[in-house]
Amino acid sequence: MSKFLMEVCSFATVVDHGGFSAAARATGQSKASLSQQVSRLEQRLDTQLLYRSTRRVSLTKSGEVLIDYAHRILNAEGEAVEALNALGTEPSGTVSVTMPVSFGEIFMTEVATSFREAFPAIRLRIELENDYRDLKETGADVAIRKGLMDDPDQVAIPLGRYSEIVCAAPSYLAAHGVPETPDTLKGHPCLVNEHTARDSRWTFYDSAEAMSVAVTGPLLVNHFPLIRAAAVKGYGIARLPRYLAMPDVKAGVLVPILTRYASPVDPIYLVYIREARLPRRTRLFVDHVRDWFRARPELLSDGAVP
Repeated sequence: MSKFLMEVCSFATVVDHGGFSAAARATGQSKASLSQQVSRLEQRLDTQLLYRSTRRVSLTKSGEVLIDYAHRILNAEGEAVEALNALGTEPSGTVSVTMPVSFGEIFMTEVATSFREAFPAIRLRIELENDYRDLKETGADVAIRKGLMDDPDQVAIPLGRYSEIVCAAPSYLAAHGVPETPDTLKGHPCLVNEHTARDSRWTFYDSAEAMSVAVTGPLLVNHFPLIRAAAVKGYGIARLPRYLAMPDVKAGVLVPILTRYASPVDPIYLVYIREARLPRRTRLFVDHVRDWFRARPELLSDGAVP
């Protein structure tokens, strides 16, 4: 390995461990040796990479740029070594995955089955939960997350877009009428997900203007599939994830309403912790999930409903 790559590796190690002392303990190198290598790298590049204090280090603007390239270099090295070592061996081990409950119920049976068919020696541990906990806290290797990802310690791969459909059973609409505007929802029983609408308000967009409507009804629950089942039985008006509602909409079991008013749209990401060397089994699962959804773009679309 060239001196430059050794210095880049030392720089990334210090950053990833939050300081020289922690990096020295983790690698078995001396603190002085790591400090010298990072200083030589700064001299080589003629720029300061780290702000140093007695307790921690932080990245300068130049350091923020370099750390991304450093991680790519280390990932490429690790993947090359792993690929060579894996020749003739079957990938194995466990990949832990966490995701929202309704998302897992809709998609994971098919995704997990196809992955297991391709890699039968890899075991999947799937946890369905609606609370977004830190990946390091959960111990999961991979997560499905909704919303913007801005954690520099995580890699976020876009899978699609999350949007919701307001809908009701034909029998309900025949008996109670069809709401024409969001304001008219106040006269209807609505099936509210307390997890996504904690204050029992639904937001809509008419062109660029946002409006928030207070809704109420006979059912407050934090589980979309239960809300879907209640809507199908005609208990009231529901606001469901598009991926959950569309099969019933296509079957005529649920009817979309208020279609001229858009719901908020959020990106859906496949997320994992940024590591110098991502385990092969995790990389295989990440690639499989990404490719599975890319082959089915309509599943996570925010397009028009029929």
